[in-house]
Amino acid sequence: MTRYLAIFVFLFANFTFAQDKESSLVSEKFNLIESLDDVLNNHKLIKATQIDIKASILRVKQAKGGYYPSFDLTANYGHEHINKYGSGNNTQLAARDATAKFTQTITDFGLTDSTVKTSELAVKQSKAIETQIKNDLLLRALTAYLRVIQARESVKYAFQSVSNIKKQTELEDAAVTAGGGLTSDVLQAKTQLAGAQARLIQFEGVLSAAKHEFEYVFGFFPKDINALSLTKSIFNLLPKTLEEAENKTILNNPALKAASVNKEIGKEGINTARATLFPTIKGTISHSEKQDFGGIVGHKRESSAKIDLSYPLNLSFSEYAGKDAAVESYLATETRIDDQYDMTLQMLRTTWDGLNTAQQNAQFLTNQARISKEFLELARTERQAGNRSLLDVLGGETALINAQADAIAAKIEVLINSFTLLSLMGGLTIDVVELI
Repeated sequence: MTRYLAIFVFLFANFTFAQDKESSLVSEKFNLIESLDDVLNNHKLIKATQIDIKASILRVKQAKGGYYPSFDLTANYGHEHINKYGSGNNTQLAARDATAKFTQTITDFGLTDSTVKTSELAVKQSKAIETQIKNDLLLRALTAYLRVIQARESVKYAFQSVSNIKKQTELEDAAVTAGGGLTSDVLQAKTQLAGAQARLIQFEGVLSAAKHEFEYVFGFFPKDINALSLTKSIFNLLPKTLEEAENKTILNNPALKAASVNKEIGKEGINTARATLFPTIKGTISHSEKQDFGGIVGHKRESSAKIDLSYPLNLSFSEYAGKDAAVESYLATETRIDDQYDMTLQMLRTTWDGLNTAQQNAQFLTNQARISKEFLELARTERQAGNRSLLDVLGGETALINAQADAIAAKIEVLINSFTLLSLMGGLTIDVVELI
């Protein structure tokens, strides 16, 4: 028995929620608001999205280049050797020429306009995706935070249960040694102790997984896990009816907003494909200076101003196929977005129902935990007076740990479902968390 006690003291001393371990992933203090703000500004997913935005802005600048004239300057210098057959007189020339050319697109029938608009929509989409990622990260961070608290409390309850059952086992063992107890009671106690130990290991595993998720989102793990506390309720921020929640989701859901921009891009792709079916008309002004060039001795000056029409037409008429493909691609995008709307609303309704269920469960399970605690205390007293069986006491220990774990889980589910609802409606921000 002493050996079991030593083992559990060692495990708990090493566990203590990693309070004595120094690591790059461990922080001395934890401030939820500051940590969430750091996540939304420095997480790798945010950094990548911000780079995408910069790239999109540069592509707009590149696309707008089609509105401006181009200037080409070419110059050549070399030697020309001219063989004059029959005369025997060969000529060596130091050939030089330089040409400057200005080209301005007069019309491309909307191709440049469509390209620019598509690029601008890409910027809008990148910003919408950034908002979506921030929304998802904030919800994930809050969920990770709450799951750690849930697992921490479950471990505490389980450890206390192990400690209590161990004490009861020692009492029963001492009674047998003194000749006043039953060996069967000792065996019952040991059986319950083994079950309590198994639950402790299980909850420790859950805590470990919650810790890893926390570290991924926040980039560290707080040194004092006990400093983490439950956030307050946000019921006052939630709509009173499901219909109101659905309307807000349709208008403000970040993922749906990003999808809407994607739909605009697909529609503009049709305009781009149509514009390629028309010719491009450009005006060109050029001037060249040539010296001993092209076998002509002396200086030559040339200037020109002209209008060029280009109309690349593939004999397979693939350009028309490209336009049709753009139309079909847009229709496919539209269908996927419709499905995304349906799926998002389905998630909202499920979360709404889950919140209502969790609220009811939290009330009942909290009351159950209170009653289980009262029963266990009474059972222990009556056991000492000889009016209760050991099985009643041990059963009370198991019922209490289960009730306590269920109660904290229900409270956590209420908070997570509340944050999830607010996230789906596009209303979850740092400011909201700071206000509660």
